[in-house]
Amino acid sequence: MYEEYKLCERLDPSSVCVVVEQYGDGAFSQIFHTHIPKSKLSEDARRHLLQALVVGLSRMGPDSIVSHYVNKRGKEPSATPFMWHTAYPEPGVLRSYCGTNTKAWSDQIINKSLFRQSGR
Repeated sequence: MYEEYKLCERLDPSSVCVVVEQYGDGAFSQIFHTHIPKSKLSEDARRHLLQALVVGLSRMGPDSIVSHYVNKRGKEPSATPFMWHTAYPEPGVLRSYCGTNTKAWSDQIINKSLFRQSGR
């Protein structure tokens, strides 16, 4: 049920942990990691931040960047939506992923009473 995958040891209820990994040489490696006070990052801003990190750190060209922001009406330019995935790395934590070969995610505690309970 919980993926228990690369959860930051410093994650706490007052912050959002943001991580970017990039694929190369057969594996993903971390290229960015920070913590932002939860009070300074709305849900909408968090999603835009993850998209901006993927765009900026994947070295997309202008045509590729535009294709991620246009809708699917018509064929020119063709739309390439951002890939999103939601997961629960451990009880009480929500993770939102964005991207493919360059992927950004944020972890935030959504239930303090379940987060890092002893005996798990």
